[in-house]
Amino acid sequence: MTPTSQADLALLLLLLSLAVLVGASAYVGSTLRPALPSLPDEDCPPPGLSRLLPVGLQVDLECRRGLEAMERWLRAHPVRP
Repeated sequence: MTPTSQADLALLLLLLSLAVLVGASAYVGSTLRPALPSLPDEDCPPPGLSRLLPVGLQVDLECRRGLEAMERWLRAHPVRP
């Protein structure tokens, strides 16, 4: 073997071992990550929408919190003619 072919072989083995290491770490990471719990049916979004969209009880709670905050603000800042 010539020195350049030995260097090429060493570089190839280094790159292959790096690829195997990255693949193995990705596999182990995905295996050890806990699975997300499934949502109750009333909190599941309609088909085609993201889970980030608030649905069900979450929407009701957000509306109530917003209305209460608006009511407190309006009481603190009365309208003067």
